[in-house]
Amino acid sequence: MKTPNLLAAVVVLAACTAPASAFDSTSQIIRRHAPAGISETFYKCIDKADSDTVASAACLAAEQDKQDKRLNANYKALAAKLGPEAKKQLVLAERAWLKFKEDNGTFENAIYGDEIISNLELTQNEVFYICARADTLKKYLGIVDEQ
Repeated sequence: MKTPNLLAAVVVLAACTAPASAFDSTSQIIRRHAPAGISETFYKCIDKADSDTVASAACLAAEQDKQDKRLNANYKALAAKLGPEAKKQLVLAERAWLKFKEDNGTFENAIYGDEIISNLELTQNEVFYICARADTLKKYLGIVDEQ
């Protein structure tokens, strides 16, 4: 069974969301649908990895770790600035988000194939979910700081 390379899969995914020029790098294609908080280090890593799936997986793993840390830091900073009732609501919201992320991951596992590229797509989706949540908590932190 042939495993498609990461660049081909990213190009296919990007074609569904935005037109791509023949000269776009992998990171430029990914950037079109990535949340704002994805690091420049990730984009450089993914371009360097090119079509090497092992290197791409390493880039994703490093970015997932970075985004997990961002999410945790934003959560702790926000929780520290909230009153008791708002903090309780934050905890409930975070639990609901974690449940959604878990359930959505289970669903995505059911619809994606067993190919290496599918595993990379699933990991990228999870990284993007974590990043988007970290971005949202950062936005909430800004709102609380302005009050």
